[in-house]
Amino acid sequence: MALPLSLRLAVLSLVAIVTASGCTGDASTPAPGPTSAAATAPATATATRPADPDVIDFVGLRDILIGASMRELTASGVVATANPGCGPSFTALPYASPVFDGDELVLIWAYPPLRTPEGVMVGTSVDEARRAYPAAVELSRPAGSTQYPGLLVAGGDDRAYLLLYDAGEVQKLVVGMERYARLLFDAGFGTC
Repeated sequence: MALPLSLRLAVLSLVAIVTASGCTGDASTPAPGPTSAAATAPATATATRPADPDVIDFVGLRDILIGASMRELTASGVVATANPGCGPSFTALPYASPVFDGDELVLIWAYPPLRTPEGVMVGTSVDEARRAYPAAVELSRPAGSTQYPGLLVAGGDDRAYLLLYDAGEVQKLVVGMERYARLLFDAGFGTC
């Protein structure tokens, strides 16, 4: 069954945006495991922000909220749009990359030292991630694909963590809107 043209264009746009994101961050930094393996399910996003500036959650990162306007983030100096070949980037966060759909921040790629409230980050073992999020949905890569398999941790209100893994470790941490995380996984992703 062929996808409607509007959906195909949306997927291609998201793939292009995702391909252009992720331009920063050093995924080679060793990462500790989760600090709280007792977590059974993520909390729904709240307005209360974590005190630790390296914690990214379903709401966002520091004062950068998922769903924020690129126009507002650019005007406040949080996002720079003049990044040759890579698309928008955070000005003071070299270990995070934004993904926008139009004017809306829909996903954030997060690299160490960024971690979820449960301590999951790039480099965390998949076994520790599964213990931290026992309700996570396994996402299998298509046969013949070189794409990473993943774990999708739903947070309610269309929010999720997408943990892409390989060789027993989380290789990519993507936080944001669940529908975009699923679209990213289904459509594949690239690097800048």
